[in-house]
Amino acid sequence: MNTGKNEPGSWSAHAAAPNTHNRMLELVTTHLGAPQGLRVCDLPCGAGSFSRRLGDAGMDVTSVDIEAVSPFYFDESKRVLADANFALPFEDGQFDAMVTIEGIEHLENPSFFLRECARVVRKGGWIFLSTPNVDSFRSRKYVFGRGHHRYFTPREDGSKDSGHVHPIDMCFMRQAAAKTGLSWVETSVNKIVGRSMFKEFLRPWMTRKLPSYMQGEIPFYGDVIMYVLRKD
Repeated sequence: MNTGKNEPGSWSAHAAAPNTHNRMLELVTTHLGAPQGLRVCDLPCGAGSFSRRLGDAGMDVTSVDIEAVSPFYFDESKRVLADANFALPFEDGQFDAMVTIEGIEHLENPSFFLRECARVVRKGGWIFLSTPNVDSFRSRKYVFGRGHHRYFTPREDGSKDSGHVHPIDMCFMRQAAAKTGLSWVETSVNKIVGRSMFKEFLRPWMTRKLPSYMQGEIPFYGDVIMYVLRKD
């Protein structure tokens, strides 16, 4: 999510981690079935690259971010400016699905944001959400060696790199989803990276005290974790 002013041309066309857009599009099209004409909100949309991919798949996309960055790679007439720290400017049940790629960790109140996502999605609708995978072996190694999660490097001014605020772990997401009335459908990662015999040897020991749903390859591997949730 964009958190500051940008000069024209300074915003990356693809700011997400490698393979995040590809994997998220696979999840969206798999679970939505025939997506033609479905109303989908893409928040935060950044430069609009993923909005364009959703639109190319036939979806009616509303792109949302806090600032009108330039260049924008989707239809600017479908861009809405809004601060997701507050109530979203949409009616209850307005969308068939919400896609939020690496945005929730930027927000002051992640639980409130998830409730807003659920509010603006119709009953039976979908929420596809990704965030840096702080439960991964790689991020846990960062905590051990550097004292902070990967992608959450503290800075002297009291902020964190990339505008990140809250590391979102799987336990939080499961609890927040349940409290919001969302069913847990699927968990994925942008890609399984760094797997080795040594890490597989360590995995049972390092995850032995975690809940059973956290003891598999996901979330142990993968830089970005993705959640597929459905509104009951």
